[in-house]
Amino acid sequence: MDNPALPAAQPSGDQHQGDQVLVLPRPTGPTEQLTLVTARLRELLITGEDFDAIYTHILAAPGKRVRARLVLACAGLLPDAADTAAPLGDAVDLACAMEMLHESSLVHDDICDGSLLRRDAPSVPAAFGVRTSARAGFHLAGASMQVVARVLSDNPEVFARVGEAPGITYADRLSDLSYGQLIETLPPSIDEVALRRHYELVAGAKTGTLFRLSCAYGGTAGGVDLDRLYALMEYADQLALAFQIMDDVRDIEGGPGLGKDAGGDLERRVPTWPVIEWLGARPGAREMWLDAEISSDTLREDLVESGATKAARLVAMDATEKATRALDVFAPSLARDDLRELLEQVISR
Repeated sequence: MDNPALPAAQPSGDQHQGDQVLVLPRPTGPTEQLTLVTARLRELLITGEDFDAIYTHILAAPGKRVRARLVLACAGLLPDAADTAAPLGDAVDLACAMEMLHESSLVHDDICDGSLLRRDAPSVPAAFGVRTSARAGFHLAGASMQVVARVLSDNPEVFARVGEAPGITYADRLSDLSYGQLIETLPPSIDEVALRRHYELVAGAKTGTLFRLSCAYGGTAGGVDLDRLYALMEYADQLALAFQIMDDVRDIEGGPGLGKDAGGDLERRVPTWPVIEWLGARPGAREMWLDAEISSDTLREDLVESGATKAARLVAMDATEKATRALDVFAPSLARDDLRELLEQVISR
């Protein structure tokens, strides 16, 4: 099928009704701006084409919109840079594009992992089948890149330096997402140092890629200069590490609000950070890990009792402290406050 046409972005805070433009109140901060993302995603995705049912299913359980929040917060870090920034409507479109990429990656994650649940609802492959879901995931990723390309084309001066600075992640590094998914299934031998390095590499690719993309496109849209874009890359990397570790902790500890089956990584013997802590501190853990007869429930119980999840939380907290310090190059603002609040929420979720 052909890609559905993507509607052009509307002016910031405006909504068209026939030939009349209705001026809506402009949101005051990144969190409030997420309401624009929700509405705009529906415009972009529900187009009367083949994947409407899947996209309606995805939008019905939206998650926390972390990547959209990163785009909008980074776009608002320099409130006085209006002359060198993209319009709010285009920042919202970039936020939507990052969410679309994220949802695409989740669809394919659930296919690879055989997951039946996502956000307390049937996963896309469970609801629509693997073949159709794979096609929808690729379509969603392609549609997101159409949105990014349109925003960059409409704001050539704002995005003139995209791709010129090494170390700033734009779409040229998008393949790192699939790289992270691949190497996650190829861990090194059970050596604590090697496993930690491998984990950081996976987290940086699988989770950090979209965080860095969101901060890079959002910061660039907001007129952030090169030196401070590097600070946002550090923030994104540390956020990704903390985010991934806490996701792994929750996968082991379970509890309400997990939104998916607990213990999946243990069942597949994926060496997450709590597992690495456990392997390094618990006598006999290596033998238990290699014994295919030991159930994931038994492993989970032993992990929690050993204090491995608590040790993992401390590492995540250290990462959030580093991320907080990276934001010191920006003056106080609602956007900076929102980025710091996000770090606190990652630890407490």
